[in-house]
Amino acid sequence: MSSSIIDPLAAKNLFAYVDSSEYDLFLNKESLPYAMRNGGIYICLKGESEVIINENKYRLQPHTMCIAFPGTIIQYYAPKSEDLESYVLVLNMEFMNELNIPSANTVYMSMRENPCINLSEEQQTSIMQVCEMMHQKDSRRDHPYHAEINAQMVRLLCYELAGVYASRLPVRREPCTRQDAIFRKFLSLLATDYAVSREVQYYADKLDITPKYLTVVTRQVSGRSAADWIMNTVMVNAKALLQSTQLSVQEISNRLNFANPSFFGQYFLRNAGVTPKEFRRSKM
Repeated sequence: MSSSIIDPLAAKNLFAYVDSSEYDLFLNKESLPYAMRNGGIYICLKGESEVIINENKYRLQPHTMCIAFPGTIIQYYAPKSEDLESYVLVLNMEFMNELNIPSANTVYMSMRENPCINLSEEQQTSIMQVCEMMHQKDSRRDHPYHAEINAQMVRLLCYELAGVYASRLPVRREPCTRQDAIFRKFLSLLATDYAVSREVQYYADKLDITPKYLTVVTRQVSGRSAADWIMNTVMVNAKALLQSTQLSVQEISNRLNFANPSFFGQYFLRNAGVTPKEFRRSKM
């Protein structure tokens, strides 16, 4: 999971395949919360880890599948085993809603309320076979019925996923303390509002607690202050915009809600040690 700036479905495709070694939608090395722009499925193939999805923590292990919808808040939560391997497929959920699959829609809410589920060996093999077939069919861009075939492949995947939820029990949510719950709500807010405010007071007010208590909680749970979490989230998104888009520094400053490019430049220099333009040049 990199920054929310990168969008693998920017070209309006129905689905996209992601190299999880470069861009893992669910597990990012920064451990920062991420608001999903697209939907997708994630299958843990090897190793173990934990992930927070919409403020609930789940343990990932081989044969665990997670389903995310646009707007889902996801954050990697340590520890993560060194041998962790995963399979990721990004899906255009808006298109999926247009398919109108009645029998699949009966388990739609179950998917949203229980995003992680354990697969049998047979189910995992079947789902990955469908995904690989989707990849194969999508590569034939010159086929006269390319779009229609893709639509049917997504429909097939929907039925496979619905079948899993109709026959399997969801992964149990990990219990959490009151401090854990506050911290997770803070991260969920941060994932959506990092460009709205960079002040601890703003997030404390949203959580109906004092800034001092929010800082105490974040230090207890994560070893880092609330201000540090805010700064890291802003910087990761700023760097992603500078590195992966053609937006000007002024446009990026506006998008991240800085008063002007000068303030943005000072903030970036203070936290990165280089100016935004120097950072962009170093990554070209």
